[in-house]
Amino acid sequence: MEVKNSNGLLRGLSSVWRGHSYIYVFVVILLVYAVTIQANGKTFTSGHVSSILSSQNTVIVGTMAIGMALVIITGQIDLSIGSMLVLCSGVTIIVFNVTGNVLLTVLAALGSGLFLGAVNGVLAAYAGIPPFIVTLGTMLIYRSLALWAVREIPPSISGSSSSQFAMRSGSPSYEWLRMQFGTGSLRIAGFAIPYVAILFLVFIALFVAVAHNTKYGKAVYAVGSNHKAARLAGVNVQRIQASVFMVTGLLVGIASIIQASKVGNITPASSGRSYEMYAIAAVVLGGIAMAGGRGNMAGVLFGALSYSAIDFIIVSIPALSADIQDTFQGLVLILVILVQTAGPVIREQFASRRRRSRPVGPKPVEVPV
Repeated sequence: MEVKNSNGLLRGLSSVWRGHSYIYVFVVILLVYAVTIQANGKTFTSGHVSSILSSQNTVIVGTMAIGMALVIITGQIDLSIGSMLVLCSGVTIIVFNVTGNVLLTVLAALGSGLFLGAVNGVLAAYAGIPPFIVTLGTMLIYRSLALWAVREIPPSISGSSSSQFAMRSGSPSYEWLRMQFGTGSLRIAGFAIPYVAILFLVFIALFVAVAHNTKYGKAVYAVGSNHKAARLAGVNVQRIQASVFMVTGLLVGIASIIQASKVGNITPASSGRSYEMYAIAAVVLGGIAMAGGRGNMAGVLFGALSYSAIDFIIVSIPALSADIQDTFQGLVLILVILVQTAGPVIREQFASRRRRSRPVGPKPVEVPV
């Protein structure tokens, strides 16, 4: 009986690994982070988990990674989200400084993000330009426009010098958006959950439901799996391909609201650099296939948390020089992805060996009638 229970447990764990390996990856990374904190003579507490939840790599990059996941599932790529974040955040902060109205600020963020995403989508889906080339071009254009705007717009509107956009303080709207929502948290049973993290979790839950329980979500997976078969099945492939870029733009707009609320400013020359790579890393850590057509949207949550935890581990190692931190981060990412991809290959090899080692029974004897 114990052997059967043990085998059942192993089969259950194996089944969870096949479908949700990103959960194991996050748990292992979190344990390594806890050990690192303890090794530094400190105590690992719920505050460290709260810090991971509220970090920029989780709430800002993670929000954009939701859109990146949809783009990748359709078999495309978006390299412009870091520059798009800078430009959207600039628009968001300018509207806030001019109007002082939170609703108009939110609408400006969503509208600018939707427009910039639509530019990517139309060029990639309808003009037939490869998404890599389109978004590589718009990555340069969006950041360049933000750099031009921050130098040309008067500081009374941009909120700062000629190098960054900054929210002007002193108004009730600033106190609510920046000091309460952006840096505040909700305490549940002694555990502090940042409001920006709650917003991120809400969008994760929303897009998990959309991706797996709606006709649109199924069409996204169908296009990524086989766009020719999807077209024969009646799916408007071009519309789906364009729409995921527009959804990504909306999510970048939401990320710009979080950026403005949490940080209060953005510097076009340096902010958002490599965010597209961080988002791709979060998507891949979340178990979504770069080839498209496969993956669970819930994995984006654990991918973003895993990437943030890796960043915290690197920072918490005093002996690790700042010059070598990116090397260590890259090695950890490669190792984690290798474990995720090697698992199914090794399992298939063992299954193949078991099939070959099974004795072949005697052929049945045919009895003449």
